[in-house]
Amino acid sequence: ERENGLDCGDPNKEDAMEREIVELDIRYAKEIRVPYPECDIHNHWKLSYIMRAVQQIASDQLDDLGMTFIKLYSEGYVFLLSREYLEFHQGITAGERVTISTWPLPPKGAQFRRNVAIDSGDGQRLMSGYTSWLLVNPESHKILRPASFPYVLRYGPVNGEDSMEEQITSLKAPAVVNGTAGESLRVAYSNSDCNGHLNNAVYGDLVLDSVPFGVWEKCRPTAFFIHFIKEAKLGAAVSAAVERAGEQWNFSGTSRPAGAMKEENCFQAFLKLTDL
Repeated sequence: ERENGLDCGDPNKEDAMEREIVELDIRYAKEIRVPYPECDIHNHWKLSYIMRAVQQIASDQLDDLGMTFIKLYSEGYVFLLSREYLEFHQGITAGERVTISTWPLPPKGAQFRRNVAIDSGDGQRLMSGYTSWLLVNPESHKILRPASFPYVLRYGPVNGEDSMEEQITSLKAPAVVNGTAGESLRVAYSNSDCNGHLNNAVYGDLVLDSVPFGVWEKCRPTAFFIHFIKEAKLGAAVSAAVERAGEQWNFSGTSRPAGAMKEENCFQAFLKLTDL
C-alpha cells in the first residue's frame, strides 16, 4: 500500500509500545489580524496564506502540548499533509480580526484528520475546512499507522460543530483530459520547508496563478480541494495543467526530480469560483 509516494508498510502490524495520554481541549483556537501583504487585489486573504494559517494552527496545538516538530522528528515522526478541502463562505478581508480554530477527529486508516474553521469577530463562519495528514518516518519515508504514534490525543467532533469528513470522504479532483499548460516552478530554498520539499501552501499559488488573471478581476474562490500524491523534493521542477469545467477549474500537477528525465504525478486539485 502506498500513498504520497511513501511505503505504508504492513497495516496489520501495530506497535504495542506504551503510549502517553495527552489531555487537551479538543478545540484549539487563536485570534489573528489578517495581514495586508497577504491579501489580493480585492483585499481578500490569499488562498496560499490561508493554507499556511491552517498548517500553522495544527502545528501550534501540537507545540503547546510539547510535541514540537524538532521533538517528533528526533523520535522518528513527521506529519505530512495528504488532503485539504476548504470552503469559503465569504471573502476574508485585510485587517480583519478573525479566530482560526482546529480540532482533531479520530484517525481513519492511516489518516490523522482535522477540522478547521475561521470565524469573524462576531462569530460568523467565514471558512470551513478539513485536512488529513500522514505520519511518516523522516528517514525511511515509511508511512506509520496511528497506533504506532506514542501520544494519544482526545478527538472531536466538537459539540455543535458538523464534521466535514462525511461529505468529502470520496471527494476527488477530476482528471485533466484536455488541459492547457499552467504555471511551473522549481523547488528551491525559498519555497521549501523543514521537510525538504515544496511546502503545501505554495501549491495554492501555483494553482491560482494557472488561472488567467482576468478571471480574478471579477471572481473569488468558494471551494478548494487538493490531494498531494507525491512529494516534490528540492531541485524538482513542478508544473500544473489546468482545465475549466463551468465554474470549476481542475488541475493536475507533475514533478520532475533534479537530474531525472521522467515526470511523476505530484498533485490533483480543483477550485470553484463565484462572481464578486
